[in-house]
Amino acid sequence: MSLDLWSRSCERLAAELPEQQYNTWIRPLPPAEVQDLGDAGTVAALRVPNRFKLDWIRSQYAGR
Repeated sequence: MSLDLWSRSCERLAAELPEQQYNTWIRPLPPAEVQDLGDAGTVAALRVPNRFKLDWIRSQYAGR
């Protein structure tokens, strides 16, 4: 389930973002760890290689 959700999320972002942005910021990320919290929703935890990338991805894409 979680890998499927991450794959679908990546497909959606690839369709929404310019190709260069997607290939630079999203594509290199390993699959997210997805947790279903029931009524509270679903949380995806991403692993990023450094703080700069974390801050950039969070500021630009967290809402999506």
